[in-house]
Amino acid sequence: MRILSWNCRGLGNPQTVQYLGMLIKEKKPEVVFLMETKLSYTKAYRISKRFRFQGGVVVDVVGRRGGLMLMWKEENLLELINYSQHHINVRVSDESGSNRWLLSCFYGHPVSSLRSKTWSLLSSFKPEIGGWGVIGDFNEVLYNNEKEGGNPRSEYLMRKFREVMEEGSLCDLGWARNKFTWSNCHEDESFTKERLDRAIANVDWKSLYPVHTVETLPAICSDHSPIFLNYSIERCSFRRWHHFFKYEASWNNEEGCSEVVAEAWRKRMGERSRMEGLMWKLETTQRKLSQWSRNLNRERLEAIKEKTHQLDTLQRNVGSENSREQK
Repeated sequence: MRILSWNCRGLGNPQTVQYLGMLIKEKKPEVVFLMETKLSYTKAYRISKRFRFQGGVVVDVVGRRGGLMLMWKEENLLELINYSQHHINVRVSDESGSNRWLLSCFYGHPVSSLRSKTWSLLSSFKPEIGGWGVIGDFNEVLYNNEKEGGNPRSEYLMRKFREVMEEGSLCDLGWARNKFTWSNCHEDESFTKERLDRAIANVDWKSLYPVHTVETLPAICSDHSPIFLNYSIERCSFRRWHHFFKYEASWNNEEGCSEVVAEAWRKRMGERSRMEGLMWKLETTQRKLSQWSRNLNRERLEAIKEKTHQLDTLQRNVGSENSREQK
């Protein structure tokens, strides 16, 4: 199964929603956890339906801050247990029902003086038996080697995080591609980057899923990078999606669209009747437009992937000297 976690810093920006859509299309996560959505329930619900998620939980914003959102593809995949402004707890089960474990989607308090409250909250989730996994933005590092630049982290705050991990018998699941998940993007000596987002789990979870990876994805439209947890699970069924043709109004502004329609419409009808000929031309136009739009989307996706690869390379070696180039 695949889980995407991202502190998106607001889903009101169309570019942020577009990047989220690209991640969902490319990574195909069954579960998506979003923090700091800054959206009302109604707007968040629309986004979940836009990306064809069947299940979801929305924690409303408080004023203009916060907001959590959890979406999952199959309605029976997750079972909601409880939630707050800083977490969403769900029970995860595979289709056979043989593996059931607790998933805590967690958002550590951004104010350091109040972070102990969310540590106490996280500790209270520890199950008596069974697997337990936690993913999200913890707003804290475990050790000072998870931070570069700026003032050193408080040893007291880091120790509190480590104590919560020890009490919960939780282990860090590591990282791939980029160690750091947050940057202030400053272009001077105040440049700072930290590993604030991660996935952790107990021994029972790791024994269930010994093959797992946590990938740090490029940070776009937010100062946080999305993280992508991928672990092996047997899936016994598949669902076939049927795509119906729909003419997009935006195609009118694309180069080549009118030529595709004109070429299809100029084709001779042969010995068909007027009605048969009309239907044949409409089908031909639909087929040609579908092929043209796939090629258009493929070219755009390749261009986006190339830019994303360049950005990823920059962010792995980012510092104050190349922060402007990253922007």
